[in-house]
Amino acid sequence: MIQAPWIKTAVCADIQVRGRSPALIPKPQDWGKHISVSGFCFLPLASEYVPDLELAAFLAEGPPPIYIGFGSIVPSDPDALTRLIFSVVEKTGQRALVSKGWGGLGADDFGIPEGVFMLGNVPHDWLFEHVSCVVHHGGAGTTAAGIVLGKPTIVVPFFGDQLFWGSMVAKAGAGSPPIPFKQLTADNLAAAILKALEPATVEAAKELGMRLSTEEGREMAAENFHDGLNFDTLRCDLSPERTAVWRVSKTDVRLSAFAAIVLANEGILNFNDLKR
Repeated sequence: MIQAPWIKTAVCADIQVRGRSPALIPKPQDWGKHISVSGFCFLPLASEYVPDLELAAFLAEGPPPIYIGFGSIVPSDPDALTRLIFSVVEKTGQRALVSKGWGGLGADDFGIPEGVFMLGNVPHDWLFEHVSCVVHHGGAGTTAAGIVLGKPTIVVPFFGDQLFWGSMVAKAGAGSPPIPFKQLTADNLAAAILKALEPATVEAAKELGMRLSTEEGREMAAENFHDGLNFDTLRCDLSPERTAVWRVSKTDVRLSAFAAIVLANEGILNFNDLKR
């Protein structure tokens, strides 16, 4: 799957920019002014995507399906996970889009149940517009892509910060509590999906999505990042219109590549004295 948002922290001289939504996770009161929470930063891909005819036909055949996919996660037994997912679909009575992902779900020798469509690479910001809820591993990008579109979310965390994102979504009422992969069964995932499709959860997810959709994460992150830059420390001391890429060892003198080469050619500077 192509992920949508950038979630990382950008750090410059005077400010840290956290690319996550304050609507989902408010800025802690003990964080100073030098830390900015900008909102999720999305890279829109939906406007350029055209679904293949089989996918478009599947979506048109019935009500919005659930989405199940684990992205770049590679399970130790993809066949067992595929069987579990197909069992979940049967238990819920829902149509489903199942992403093959890097784990190779839906092996060719499996019989694909009726009402299941196996997905290849589809942009999340287009795909999630057409589903009723999303089930995934809890990567920050996938989580943001689902909740900004107001979709109830169930996270099956494998490691890292995935449990955190699933817990935050559940705390907001926009999905069921996360189910760690080692505890995953067809029964508990089916129950979580049916819970996520209840009117109260659907409404909470829509409300969260509406709040997130008003944020201008990319613009705010860029603005905050540039506000924190100390441009004087980026300039060459000898040629201020050029960007400094070197510092002379044991001094605060900053030099551009051009200035360093000129000084070295004149025998004034030894390249061994330059530090990044």
